[in-house]
Amino acid sequence: MESIDDAVSRLLNELSEAKMWPEEYQEKLEAGADISHEINRADKKIQELEAQARKIIKKLGCVSPKTRSVYNGMAGMLINWQEFKDNLEYVNSI
Repeated sequence: MESIDDAVSRLLNELSEAKMWPEEYQEKLEAGADISHEINRADKKIQELEAQARKIIKKLGCVSPKTRSVYNGMAGMLINWQEFKDNLEYVNSI
């Protein structure tokens, strides 16, 4: 079984990677690519990562310094993703 330290490290890496997805997808969209399926898969993965982060935060408790790192990673990922989706909806509504 994976240790909590390993799980936190792995999750922080995944959150960091996911935080960059909106920029990558925006570049593909600007190049004219149809990536709606990729965006839908990424949206599901974002939800899974959020659930994993919340689970680890509960395990760590509020006094662990790693809790703040996981929370900040999750928040950054979610903010970037929601901003990207909001921009997509705005562009599609024009």
